[in-house]
Amino acid sequence: MNTADHVLDRLLAQGQDDPYPLYAELRGTAPVHFSPQLGSYVLTRFEDCAYVMKNPALFPAPDPASFASFMPEHSTYDAFRVLVNSIVNANPPQHTRLRRLVSRAFTARRVESLKAGVLTIAGDHVDKVAARSADGAVLDFHDELSVPVPLQVMARLLGLPLENDRLLAGLIPRIINVVDPSSDTAALKDADDALHTLLDLLWELVEQRRAQPADDLVSALVALESDRGVAAADRLTEDELKAVFVALLTAGFETSATAIDIAVHTLLTRPEHRPGLRSYAGALRFVDEVLRWDAPAPMSAGFRYAAEEAVFGEHVVPAGSPVRVLLGAANRDAAANVDPDRFDPARKAPRTLVFGGGVHHCLGMNLARMEIAAVLMAIADRLPGLRFAEEPVRRRSLPLRDFASFKVRLEG
Repeated sequence: MNTADHVLDRLLAQGQDDPYPLYAELRGTAPVHFSPQLGSYVLTRFEDCAYVMKNPALFPAPDPASFASFMPEHSTYDAFRVLVNSIVNANPPQHTRLRRLVSRAFTARRVESLKAGVLTIAGDHVDKVAARSADGAVLDFHDELSVPVPLQVMARLLGLPLENDRLLAGLIPRIINVVDPSSDTAALKDADDALHTLLDLLWELVEQRRAQPADDLVSALVALESDRGVAAADRLTEDELKAVFVALLTAGFETSATAIDIAVHTLLTRPEHRPGLRSYAGALRFVDEVLRWDAPAPMSAGFRYAAEEAVFGEHVVPAGSPVRVLLGAANRDAAANVDPDRFDPARKAPRTLVFGGGVHHCLGMNLARMEIAAVLMAIADRLPGLRFAEEPVRRRSLPLRDFASFKVRLEG
């Protein structure tokens, strides 16, 4: 076993509490290497990772048929087909067309118009945490706050009743299981059941908005699908509309919830930064540094492949090879950020790949930052006594820095 394999084994086995020394070891000893465990080349330096993410012609995502060849049983299910055919996995020119259309509906103005509602949603849930733990009760922060806030925000954006957040929280992880290689037949069938339940819910809303449009994202997307007065290239098909809805709900939910957990974990371990959260601008600076310093998704969920031989310094990636980028390592590369292991919300323009790059740059970036900032501001203002009830426990998962347990209580 070479050095890189050994480091990755340690990372997968026990490195989730603090993987950053192991990331640094990989950057120094094997910044570009083939991993038998992951079946792909792994990149760890900032510039190398950015180059892959910003050059989709040289490093395209696998087409649906290639995805299906890796998981042939999974590919027979509707949930699999919807996920792999979404904008998240598309390449130009299909991606260019879909992103152009979706961007017309998912505008900066629409996101900014949600700010007051997001602040209210975050404040309401923080108040619920305060009420439920007033007698010293121990609560799971992830379940009580990190999950419902982004789901209620997405429900508000789409125009769904806010009480649907718990239903969405149950459906989305079940759908995502269809692209988990370890899922058995029962889990795959359950993923399809969850998908059909979700689409039934959404399509009821679609039909309502076709008859009576409102100022929400569903109405805007339906208009792109139903406008027969424009060329076909300027319309979404019904299947594309379904895929867009599912992508919006699945692509950012888990990472947003995990990012809220990490941001609050960072605040509770560094309470000296609480005064900086009194303003929205200060909270956004804290959020941006958290996302750089401890990325919620430290490794790309999917992989790209090298369309031709690629050279990264002295390292060669053969044509046709799968490639994955280790974002958690890249964001702490000293070549990108000075003193990268220091947490500093006052850092000027932190360089990060947490929201992707190039044509695949995350459409929901500003909405996610808004959600996390809103939660931090509400906690700083209303829950000065929030403390860990016990040491949080990370899951042993490389793609996501989530928690198996995040218990909190109020003191004082």
